[in-house]
Amino acid sequence: MSSQLDNISMSIGALKAEVIGLRRDLQASEQRAVDSNSRADKHRAAIHRRVDDLVEEVSDIKINVETMKADVKDSKTVTDEVKQWKQRDVGALFMAGIAGTALGVVVVAFIAYWWGGNHAGAALSLISYTSFPVSPSGV
Repeated sequence: MSSQLDNISMSIGALKAEVIGLRRDLQASEQRAVDSNSRADKHRAAIHRRVDDLVEEVSDIKINVETMKADVKDSKTVTDEVKQWKQRDVGALFMAGIAGTALGVVVVAFIAYWWGGNHAGAALSLISYTSFPVSPSGV
């Protein structure tokens, strides 16, 4: 019977050792899980900080774009006004050119009339030659 008790005692000792080993393994596994969760929490926190920074930058960009839209709208108004001024200036220059040409014709005609006689034909031919070039044959 004593050998049977020795065997039972040895088996109980072996079971205790296995339980202790399992307990150590379980504690080590739990510690690794805690460490892993801690690292994951830190990583998620870093990701959330980056996302928050990106959200802030995007909102700043959105504000800047809205400000630029207003500035561009104002600039477009000014540009349209300047285009209108330019068109008016071109029209005024055209009218001044027509008026200058008419005044020049009147002055030359007056001089031709004043001189009278043969010079009138020369002045009129000068006017027609400078205004409208003719062919070398004079036709």
